[in-house]
Amino acid sequence: MVILKNIIKTKADISADYYIEGREPKGFMKISIVDGEVLEHENAGYGSVHVKYELRRLTQVDNPPKEKTVLWY
Repeated sequence: MVILKNIIKTKADISADYYIEGREPKGFMKISIVDGEVLEHENAGYGSVHVKYELRRLTQVDNPPKEKTVLWY
């Protein structure tokens, strides 16, 4: 599980703080809306691949939520 917080979408990019298993340390990722490439990343662990996938998915949403929990198994 990863919790995305402070999700911010602009015309050029989307970014979020993230917490693996809901705990510290906090990570941060910003990706380009145009090509989905990672622009900035402060890695917090193994769940960052899920953060990237979810941020790419949220680029298609007009008004993304400010917070999102992502589960996988």
